[in-house]
Amino acid sequence: MTNELEILRSVEAKDTITQRELAKKTGLSLGSVNVLIKRLIHKGLVKIEHINAKNMRYILTPKGLMEKARLTYKYIVVSYNHIISIENRIEKLLQNSHTTNKIILYGKKDELYDIISSKLQAMNLMYKYVDDVGKLNMYNSDEHIIMVWSPDNEESGYSQQKNIVNVLNEI
Repeated sequence: MTNELEILRSVEAKDTITQRELAKKTGLSLGSVNVLIKRLIHKGLVKIEHINAKNMRYILTPKGLMEKARLTYKYIVVSYNHIISIENRIEKLLQNSHTTNKIILYGKKDELYDIISSKLQAMNLMYKYVDDVGKLNMYNSDEHIIMVWSPDNEESGYSQQKNIVNVLNEI
């Protein structure tokens, strides 16, 4: 999600949100949030209303609401295209492997796990989920293909496995 979209969403949800709160929420520096707010004001997407000498509130303008909708739409399309890319990568991986391979999924049960397992189910393929890296050695043979999906897994100690495929590679 873009920083502008996150700020527009946050301002719409809480108009009295401070720049410090926005920085914490977005992971940006306070200075970066200040620059983004000024840019959004200059574009006419946000306006400022002074509540008192110390406090102000940010108001999304109609143009800001339209931009938030446009950025949200764009975010959804990009996310959907990433999901399709992952599903296509899974199909390609399985077409290039032997059809007798048993599929092992290793990683955290997160959104990517849901995408991968749903795709395998849609392809009527059975799989086994493993959450312990120590158990992966049991599947270190040509009859298994181990699918992983997290870049953090690279340090998990399974790099010596010859049959591991990260579905995020080449996407």
